[in-house]
Amino acid sequence: MANTDQGRPTKAERKEQARVEREEIQRRQAARSRNRTIGIIVAVVVVAAAIGGVVLLGGNSANQGPQSSAVTSIPPPDTLPGILKTAPPWSNNTDQLPARLAALDLPELSDTAGALHHHIQMYVYVDGNPVVIPANIGLSNQAASPLHTHDTTGLVHVESADPNFQPVLGQFMDVWGPYFTNTCLGDQCNQGNKQLRVYLNGQQYVGDPTLMPLTDLTAVVITFGTEAQLPDPIPSSFQTAG
Repeated sequence: MANTDQGRPTKAERKEQARVEREEIQRRQAARSRNRTIGIIVAVVVVAAAIGGVVLLGGNSANQGPQSSAVTSIPPPDTLPGILKTAPPWSNNTDQLPARLAALDLPELSDTAGALHHHIQMYVYVDGNPVVIPANIGLSNQAASPLHTHDTTGLVHVESADPNFQPVLGQFMDVWGPYFTNTCLGDQCNQGNKQLRVYLNGQQYVGDPTLMPLTDLTAVVITFGTEAQLPDPIPSSFQTAG
């Protein structure tokens, strides 16, 4: 739920909440590992069945239905109030959060049973220097986003009343506020060997980074600078802060 100036949890309560969340994340990581093994077996069976189906159908593409996928649409960041075209560090930037959330049209925040609750470990580097991801991004006395942070560990929470919500990186960055496009971050845009590069689980993302899905238990790295300024190694797996 959103932190407010009145009734704000004590330091001990926040520490206990963080401990409970870490244990829950660790349980989900263990379950994901088990499910991955099962998934590999199922995938082998499905692929074999699909090959058999193609053979039976003679490879006739006319028998295959059209493919469709949901495409997330987000407004250009230039149109959003409070966007920061400045150099880091960036604050949690909540003064104009209600207006940005109205424009982004995100689902309501919810941590009740049946709600979507994912975690992403995020890192940001500019010119080779780590950038602090502030606490309480997306949370203020006036508004609360389903994409938010509670502390400065870089752990991004997705807590959506819509269990089918499929958030993307651009939405989180617009909730926070640093100017973020497929070529720009803050006050810098691609020029020469200084480039925006985004990584998902250690692999460079080759599509539009603003539309990169934020899926559960993944590591996202946003960098701007030269190739020599990339973090070494690039964080490649989800790790909870201690």
